Amino acid sequence: MTSLYPYCEDIRLHVAGRISEEDATRQERTAREILKRLSSQPGLILADEVGMGKTFVSLAVAVSVARANRGRQPVVVMVPPSLKEKWPTDFSMFCERCLPERLRDNIRAGRADSAVQFLKLLDDPPERHSSVIFLTHGAMSRGLDDHWVMLALIWRTLHKRRDVQRLRNALCRIMGDLLQQKWIDHRDAGLWERLLAKHPSQWLPLIQTVVAEEDDPVPQPLLEIFKDLNKEAVDPVYEALCQIPLRRSPNFHSYVVQARRRIKEELRRLWQDCLPKMKRQLPLLILDEAHHLKNADTRLASLFRTSDAAADAEQLDRGPLAGIFERMLFLTATPFQLGHAELCSVLDRFDGISWTAGSAPPGGREAFASQRQALRDSLDAAQEAAVTLDCAWGRLRAEDLVVGETKYDDVEQWWPAARSINNGELTTTATDVIQCFERAKTRLGIAEEQLRPWVIRHLKPRLLPGSQSGNPRRRRLAGRAIHPDCADTEQDGIAVSGEDLLPFLLAARAAAQAPESRPVFAEGLASSYEAFLHTRKARLSKQPGAERELDGDDEGSENDSSEDVTATDALNWYLDRLESIIPRDGRATVAHPKVNATIRRVVDAWRLGEKVVVFCHFIATGRILRQQLSAAIHREIRSLGAQRLRCNVDAVDHELELVGRRFFDNDSPLRRACDSQSANLIGEFPALAPHKDDLVEIIRRNVRTPSFLVRFFPLDREKLDEDAMEVAWGTRDLSGLTMRQLLRGFLHFLANRCSHRERENYIAAVKRIQTGTHFGSDATSEYEDDELQGAAPEQLLPNVRLVNGTTRPETRQRLMLTFNTPFYPEVLIASSVMAEGVDLHLNCRYVIHHDLCWNPSTLEQRTGRVDRIGAKAEHAGQPIHVYLPFVAETQDEKMYRVVMDRERWFSVVMGEDYRMDTKTTEKLASRIPFPESAASELAFKLEVYISAASETGVAEQTG
Repeated sequence: MTSLYPYCEDIRLHVAGRISEEDATRQERTAREILKRLSSQPGLILADEVGMGKTFVSLAVAVSVARANRGRQPVVVMVPPSLKEKWPTDFSMFCERCLPERLRDNIRAGRADSAVQFLKLLDDPPERHSSVIFLTHGAMSRGLDDHWVMLALIWRTLHKRRDVQRLRNALCRIMGDLLQQKWIDHRDAGLWERLLAKHPSQWLPLIQTVVAEEDDPVPQPLLEIFKDLNKEAVDPVYEALCQIPLRRSPNFHSYVVQARRRIKEELRRLWQDCLPKMKRQLPLLILDEAHHLKNADTRLASLFRTSDAAADAEQLDRGPLAGIFERMLFLTATPFQLGHAELCSVLDRFDGISWTAGSAPPGGREAFASQRQALRDSLDAAQEAAVTLDCAWGRLRAEDLVVGETKYDDVEQWWPAARSINNGELTTTATDVIQCFERAKTRLGIAEEQLRPWVIRHLKPRLLPGSQSGNPRRRRLAGRAIHPDCADTEQDGIAVSGEDLLPFLLAARAAAQAPESRPVFAEGLASSYEAFLHTRKARLSKQPGAERELDGDDEGSENDSSEDVTATDALNWYLDRLESIIPRDGRATVAHPKVNATIRRVVDAWRLGEKVVVFCHFIATGRILRQQLSAAIHREIRSLGAQRLRCNVDAVDHELELVGRRFFDNDSPLRRACDSQSANLIGEFPALAPHKDDLVEIIRRNVRTPSFLVRFFPLDREKLDEDAMEVAWGTRDLSGLTMRQLLRGFLHFLANRCSHRERENYIAAVKRIQTGTHFGSDATSEYEDDELQGAAPEQLLPNVRLVNGTTRPETRQRLMLTFNTPFYPEVLIASSVMAEGVDLHLNCRYVIHHDLCWNPSTLEQRTGRVDRIGAKAEHAGQPIHVYLPFVAETQDEKMYRVVMDRERWFSVVMGEDYRMDTKTTEKLASRIPFPESAASELAFKLEVYISAASETGVAEQTG
């Protein structure tokens, strides 16, 4: 394939201002390696860690193939629906920044959300031909579900039949009902008759009289298939149409539904044959979030289903995309979250390429089948050895951490000492662990060699770029380290004492009553009192799958009903007592130890100019965090304002409003200074000249807010003029960056790292975000209905926002864009709906996992929102702060211990699945942590480029 599709040398991944030279070099080498490997194998998985630019690597591969293919056939990129806007936006950026101008017009992109749209793009004439087609995952699974295609099948069913005029006339009267397009009846009731009187290839001018259409409504490949249909093939549709009463009757609707169902069933059958009969070979499929292919029975995986025998285009169970593509490239950030069998199942999808084309891999399907079996065997052996090591390690106790006469308290220190001496100086259990480790290392090494051709994976460097002093990229702060007054090195949990301790004691007693069940109520209590009350309410109402009021995108949020199955009188007694003492109506919520700690940390970071993103599992927790954070930040605004304005706290809001008004007074020195300095900054970037007025207004609107004034402005000065503005813009945040630097960084991003379309989206989003009234009854005007989520308006601030599963997609998108700027919002509370495919890194380096997740990969996905190429942490030279608060000596601490230990084992035991009941959690939480050095030694190493920072091997700080 290299001779057919070499790397396009015109692609420049290192463009000044986009990413670092080292990152660009890694991306280019990866793209070259992918094309090289695809010359001799059917597919490849690109599995770089989150935030390392897999999108740009794959786009470089796609454009290289499209260029070498000379536009004959497009590259197809299949993406999840949640990313259908992001990929085309990134592609526009790629074309604008990474391709020379002479090539941009020749590389076009098309988008399809349905199979019919996809066929239309394939059918486009040369002048509209797409080099790359972005296709959503579900598009091909829905088949030919399109009203014009349904009408074309009706036309074919009636074509050349005798005595159908009466039926045709009756169908025209009810066609709007049948096709669920009654709006056409209101615009032109006679359109149906005129359409059925002509061949579908002649429909476009008629349809254009009622709706703007640029493309033929029925793709040519479908017309060819309809042409080849014989009368018997469409008889079932004809019979269903004949069953519809000529006049409306009590059963009229049911007959219409039945006919519609029959039409769609026939179209589904035709869809299986459509692409194979086109006899078109597409050069490459790029599929994002490929871990969704792990189950061969899913709709996505079934698209590529083939038979074990020779490919047969007439086979009914054949997937519509089987045999269409020459090669496949899969993308996933979490390949080893899958079990080894599931990973092999993903690789099995490569069997769905075209094996009959002249460019098929050497050796054919038989060679590929042999390679897969060899890989499966080696992964089986590696998994068995890893699980054996896991079991042996689980038997290790504190008394085993000895070498001869030396006793070790730290397993990280014991481990190298234990491996370097004679086994006679170790306990029997420790000796068994060492032997199992060496066996696992050998087996995993063999599996790595077998896996290397099929998976490329790079890990983020441990150090920040250009760090001369060993500055870590991340700093993990666990337990009580979230408190601003605690040392970073503390590993203890958040302490609970006095009356606050009683609810957690009762929860522990309740959990002990049902050791075989997952104590969901205890997880809720550790999150917030409100979350516990919601889990209790749902449990008492016995709503299946509603034990936790969570965002439905969170793993495990919908399927755990074990609590009800094992309920006992003793368990209910403890839960009743617990519920009776829980504070209600928000009166004492801030006393909740973890909620209080999170609020304190966020307010402290906010006061010093930092943005913070808080992830939480429970919807109820997200709501109360937003309300309490709004109230806490408002108190802080008043306190800071009173100090700097030298006035009474009650007068602060009024005084700040007076200062803010000066920014809107054309004759005010403050207004002139702000606008002048903003214009000078914008003038440094000629590409932003068309947006100058909008950007000046955006900066002014945000600078005049109380949130900005009390933190950055010298409010104690008698004269607020240009000098005061200069002081404000020179004030540094906790990262050491001034407001001028943050604004210049944002303008640089708009000018040099955004496509024209993305730039427009950012500016539009920031213009729309509200910064006005901060408190009081007028706050309802600042929010969309879905953003209020039942909260009292007086408890909300515009700079504290909440995003979860109830937030509309367009609202999520707007808040994601604006959080990624130096402007509002300054605090984002989010569920897992913001944990994938979202960029939050440009102005934030503080992330709080208020609620943990049992899956360490989910935690990594969340953190990856702020740990990406070009993050604020890189520009500031300061680490990303990752907070993992947990309540000491509760279910919360046990969950933390388990998740942190399993995080290391996830790189060793692929796809590990373990129970989350009380008994298992107790056992896992008491285990000695697996040393990071041991996990690193066993982990697969599948990179093609090693950065200088990675080679240093400096471990992540976990203090």
